[in-house]
Amino acid sequence: MHKLKPLIFWFLLVVLIISLLAAFRDILIKSAVELASPNLIGAKIEMGEFSLRLLTHKIHIKNFRMYNPPGFPDQVFLVMPEMDLNVDVPQLMKGKMHFPLVVFNMEKMIIFKNKEGKLNVDSIKIIQEQMAANKGKPMKLPVFKIDLLELNIGKVILEDYTHAPPVRVEAYDVNIKDQKIRNINGIPKLMAAVIVEAMKPTAIRSAGIFAAEALLGVGFLPAVAIGIAIAQDDVTADLSHSFDSVYQDALKLVQGLGTVKKADAKKGQILAKVYGVDITVNIQDTGWNKSHIMIKARQYFLAKLEIANGLLYQLTERLK
Repeated sequence: MHKLKPLIFWFLLVVLIISLLAAFRDILIKSAVELASPNLIGAKIEMGEFSLRLLTHKIHIKNFRMYNPPGFPDQVFLVMPEMDLNVDVPQLMKGKMHFPLVVFNMEKMIIFKNKEGKLNVDSIKIIQEQMAANKGKPMKLPVFKIDLLELNIGKVILEDYTHAPPVRVEAYDVNIKDQKIRNINGIPKLMAAVIVEAMKPTAIRSAGIFAAEALLGVGFLPAVAIGIAIAQDDVTADLSHSFDSVYQDALKLVQGLGTVKKADAKKGQILAKVYGVDITVNIQDTGWNKSHIMIKARQYFLAKLEIANGLLYQLTERLK
């Protein structure tokens, strides 16, 4: 028994050293990727956690954020709480990035339209350079291939600065689940594929992303959510905030964006005009410092679900 104690000690010490080396390796890779991203793709990225698991051939990333390219507000463009990548380790050791399976769980993508009407998605450096390279010499990029990409996308937000202040915010619940895209060869194609798939169910159109067809080999399909938006003109949510806080923040929000026509704190109702659209907000106290909200938007008898959803998005951001 006494002879086993030194062996156990040395075994635990080796395990500890390997764990520390692995953690140090992950920190180095994470820092290198974050530092290289502005030059490689033309935008800053941040990762909350990065973990390379050599034994299982997997990479796990938490809280991935990509920021706007230069010329747009220094704000987040893509938010992915989790990314899972199955990696071909032997190829990785040769400097080639081959991923048999990649799963992206995207919470939201925020599209910015500046005062000149230009979109941030059209200003991503790596896509622009690839489009230019298609007409000339190939770009010198690391070997990069994904056999199968699975996409999950929650919301797409549009912040439009072409209107007179305040900024017009629209939101689309695209709710894409397990969208599969095969044989993505190159980082520019990956970026274009994610952006195009996220924008398909929205009414947002972009001349630059239309050109991504040359990268993907597929057309940019018409919106599939417009019919839903016409049939439905309200959005609802259960909020972990008291009735009073939700009502007051909702009132301040619409006051800042438009004109309040009626506000009844007892009924929890607000009638307003925002972005030229008629807005109805109904808030209910569900007890235990929780509440339920419904926002309706109509213009000339037509539903404006993207406006209602945009207001709900702005309100939930305020309540964080």
